[in-house]
Amino acid sequence: MRLRTTIIMSGITVLLFVAACSRPLPPQESCNFVQNPELQRVSWKSPLPVKLFLHKSVPAAAYDAFDRAISEFNTNFGHGRELLKIVARGADGPLNPQKDGYSMIYWYDTWDPTRHTEQARTTIYWAGSEIFEADMRINAHDFTYNFDDIQNFSDVDLNSLLVHELGHVLGLAHTVAAGSAMHATLDVGQIRRKLGTVDLNDLKCEY
Repeated sequence: MRLRTTIIMSGITVLLFVAACSRPLPPQESCNFVQNPELQRVSWKSPLPVKLFLHKSVPAAAYDAFDRAISEFNTNFGHGRELLKIVARGADGPLNPQKDGYSMIYWYDTWDPTRHTEQARTTIYWAGSEIFEADMRINAHDFTYNFDDIQNFSDVDLNSLLVHELGHVLGLAHTVAAGSAMHATLDVGQIRRKLGTVDLNDLKCEY
């Protein structure tokens, strides 16, 4: 029998699946990762990289920003390997996360009016302590985005937003630690495209 719990944290939805009769494991230091009820860090245990699919709703003009954000992880933490990889662009399918084993990124022109301050939402699915899917939704209804490599003070910087959301994909939670890319808010025009030292140290706990 399996127990299902849903936890909503600002900008990240966590769908938790745990075996009801599993043997308790010793708690782990969080390292700013989402943790399961046994206080184990939740992360990808299958061979890396995490394979990402860009839904056909994502504008092609945004592709370079995705590449730059992924490069930030692979270049600065990958140790010569890939943590994240886009395996398909313009992927077909419903405009809605399916919990189908495919980690999809969607671009939404409609959004829940009660959550209009939310720039994006990443949902991770796991069993035990292993993530098996992560889906990202970007709010293009309430925000406009800067796709370019240069700073734009009138739009949300997509590159910065993606570094944050990809941190969620890998299992990181929000933090108030200085210099982190995982702060819960991103101001219009703000640039935060780099992983902080604290983020790199947190990632070392799992990857």
